[in-house]
Amino acid sequence: MKNRHARRLGLLTLPVALTLTAVGPPSAAQETGAGAGRPGAQRPNIVFVLGDDFGWTDLSSPLTNQGNPNDYYETPALERIAAEGTAFDNAYASPNCAPTRAALLTGLYAPRPTNNIYLVDNLNRGGDDTLLVGPPQGLPDEDVALPAEAVTVGERLQGAGYTTGYLGKFHVAATPSDITAQHGFDENIGGTHAGAPGAYHAQNGTFVQQIGPELDAFAADYTQQYVDENIKPFSHGTDPAAVDALVGTDKHVSDALADATIDFVDRNKDEPFFAFLSSYAVHTPVGDKQARADLLAKYRAKSPGAGPSNAAYGALVEGLDQTVARVVEHLETTADPRRPGHVLADNTVVVFTGDNGGVGKFTDNGPLRGEKGTLREGGLRVPLIAWSGNPRLVDGGTVDHTPVYSADLHTTFASLAGARKDDVRPLDGADLSGLFADATTELDRDALYWHLPGYLIDDARDQHPQSVIRSGRWKLIYDYEGRSWELYDLAADIGESHDRADDEPQVVHRLGHKLIRWLDKVDAPLATLREGQAPLSFRVSGETYADGRVSRHRGETLVVEPGEEVPVVLAGPTGH
Repeated sequence: MKNRHARRLGLLTLPVALTLTAVGPPSAAQETGAGAGRPGAQRPNIVFVLGDDFGWTDLSSPLTNQGNPNDYYETPALERIAAEGTAFDNAYASPNCAPTRAALLTGLYAPRPTNNIYLVDNLNRGGDDTLLVGPPQGLPDEDVALPAEAVTVGERLQGAGYTTGYLGKFHVAATPSDITAQHGFDENIGGTHAGAPGAYHAQNGTFVQQIGPELDAFAADYTQQYVDENIKPFSHGTDPAAVDALVGTDKHVSDALADATIDFVDRNKDEPFFAFLSSYAVHTPVGDKQARADLLAKYRAKSPGAGPSNAAYGALVEGLDQTVARVVEHLETTADPRRPGHVLADNTVVVFTGDNGGVGKFTDNGPLRGEKGTLREGGLRVPLIAWSGNPRLVDGGTVDHTPVYSADLHTTFASLAGARKDDVRPLDGADLSGLFADATTELDRDALYWHLPGYLIDDARDQHPQSVIRSGRWKLIYDYEGRSWELYDLAADIGESHDRADDEPQVVHRLGHKLIRWLDKVDAPLATLREGQAPLSFRVSGETYADGRVSRHRGETLVVEPGEEVPVVLAGPTGH
């Protein structure tokens, strides 16, 4: 296993105006040789699998989580492609599913006007008594949905000659028809505006209304032939009698999505294709009724692990893993009509990741602090794996420690497809295709950013308005209510347990300055002081960001009235 650790913990400024570069045509040897090269006339197919709420430590592989695999939930297919491909152990998403999906689709950070999605539902999930009020997000009517003018990865790949298919949960569209009419997908199979599946099993050959009716074509009850061909070959440690007992029962949506993806591949393999397989698993509802019965029985019989050991959740995790196994196996056994003598896997890149950290009720995010819905590492870190049957596309057996972010995948897929660069609509995401293909490649940036100008407070979470920068070993967090900074050394303290802000004032100032400049560049909206609250008055010697501009102050007293944005406040540098 090749390991890039020595060069990877000194990182990253995400260029706000990073643009795409078209990939040049391959050589004749690359077009026809055993290890066919990158795009050109033989542009690679792309299969992207997105797990819903699939956390950093939900894998049984240690490669994507710095040696912290799950000891109860089993993911043999993901273990395999992580070992054979490139596994990223510093991969990040947004705190929950809607903003991550928006970043993946647009290639942009949340504050961009054609993204503008920060949380599911709204930015005031803390009640009516919070100090601040989050701004509107999504469309003008506050739907958590992308505007029509957003340029999605589907549109970019369509423009490069790809057939694009979306399969599964979409969530960030106002209506299902927008997915094909506005957001760049030739086919939508199952996607709606819903954020959860409602129910995982079909009933009488039909899925519930949260799942688009196009997936009903794959909702028929299990037959013996189906079980023999599509379940048994991918089962591990499952009672054969329990597998056979599936015959005549309702189809699970994870199996239906595998069926639909394989069908999409077969119908479109004569030309380059992009299949976006967006799993409903492992999102709630989680319970015995949602699990496939054979897998539920397997996990009920297992000894508990060190962390949460929920049998129904384990069944959903492994069911998603079997989806990946089936799709990869199909790519490895299906002849490629564009490249005689090769199978599809030889010219396909498969990427797997999650959309946010794991839910603490069902999984153990340790050693990370926090969970889905928070800006702690446990809410932001996700597994990321790239795999291909072609070593020119994905360098096998590599663990990459580069911090990467969901928006990078938009740029990466566009680059793989040879999409033309767009100087008018630049991207925030970086191109990771070089990291996939070459273990010596470096990514030229030094920071990642998150901005959440609102609240998510419930029984398990207490997320208040904050902005975050990760640069090198350091993670700096700004809290808008207390106008305070927290600093963590992730190389020594991945659990964010020791605040180093008082010990490292120069690091706080250096990274705080970068964060303020980034907020200014993306014109980030901030939370405002709630009506009825007393005005805030404080003295500032340093710089602030609010109302779309950076200001410098020398011992000035600032007053924030109700309805006004509460600024980022960075004191002047010390130690000089």
